Amino acid sequence: MDVYLLWHMRPLEGQEELDPEVDPIETDDKLCGVFSSEAQAEAARRQLIIQPGFIEYPDDFYLGAHPLDEITWTEGFT
Repeated sequence: MDVYLLWHMRPLEGQEELDPEVDPIETDDKLCGVFSSEAQAEAARRQLIIQPGFIEYPDDFYLGAHPLDEITWTEGFT
């Protein structure tokens, strides 16, 4: 079973023009919600997109499916 994570991830000031293929871009990330269906997540995005702050960055929403009760990062990191 998947859940759907709705994020708003806008580039920090001064980062907007960087090429992510060349330079890492720092973002201001907000987890807006976790939903049981893609349709519910999309409805939440439509509700949030008109709110202060979000309205200035309407293209910075990201929606992704994530499996429930599974480890998805199985290795360590450095």
